Amino acid sequence: MKQIFLLPFLFVGIMAVTAQSTTAGAPANPATGNVADPARESAGRLAAKYKLNAAQTQKMHTIQTRKQRNLAEIEVFKSSNPALYRAKLESIQKGTQSSIRRLLKTKEQQTLFQKNQAEQRRLRQAKREEMSAQGASREAIEAAVLEIYVE
Repeated sequence: MKQIFLLPFLFVGIMAVTAQSTTAGAPANPATGNVADPARESAGRLAAKYKLNAAQTQKMHTIQTRKQRNLAEIEVFKSSNPALYRAKLESIQKGTQSSIRRLLKTKEQQTLFQKNQAEQRRLRQAKREEMSAQGASREAIEAAVLEIYVE
């Protein structure tokens, strides 16, 4: 009876060890041989931009890692279901921006973030007007507007 009881625990333990040893690595940069980490690069860029402290930088890396993971998950919808892809992309962008807004603590950080958001709204509105004047479809306008993204 003890053996039957311990079997599931043994199985779970083996699966946990196996899962920890397997990693989904990012593609290597052929020029340098380094593994690219877009989340770390984005977090570093944003840490410098917003003058984040060490704790904020770590949280920013977590936010960027989550964003990259979510973007990778929806990539399959880009060609198979573009409307769903755009909806999910917009959701990821809004969620990421909300997480960043909550992370920023100083008045200077918050002011810079608000300026960036205002610039994004201005650029998106200009793109909407430009494409509407050209007679572009609603879907094409949505796709072009979502490409304009500022963190």
